[in-house]
Amino acid sequence: MVEKTFILRLNDGYEVIGELEKFVRENEMEYGLLVSGSGKIKEFELILHEPNGGLNRARFENEFELNALSGKIQKAKDGKINTNIKVSITSTGVTPKAGQLVSGTADGILKIGIRKVGFGGIIEA
Repeated sequence: MVEKTFILRLNDGYEVIGELEKFVRENEMEYGLLVSGSGKIKEFELILHEPNGGLNRARFENEFELNALSGKIQKAKDGKINTNIKVSITSTGVTPKAGQLVSGTADGILKIGIRKVGFGGIIEA
């Protein structure tokens, strides 16, 4: 059941994953869907899917425009926050990239849409 949708606004220099984890804790969120993103990121790492089917971890220092963001964020029973964030990014003179965000920093204002999902009434088997 969808409870509420939030927009998390990150100012320049804020670390994306750390701020998402902090937001989940402060809002007592067990599970959230990442539904949108707009702005720029810098100093980030992505896990990229290679054309040959392999995976590659790459680091980027310059700013990139965030074209799309999706994924999930979940608080495990042990209290650990797990993220799975997919992004599509572009920058002038660089081939567009898409992959899983491992780390990154907001460049200017970065907004992330988070839909809080409640599991009340769900029975785990």
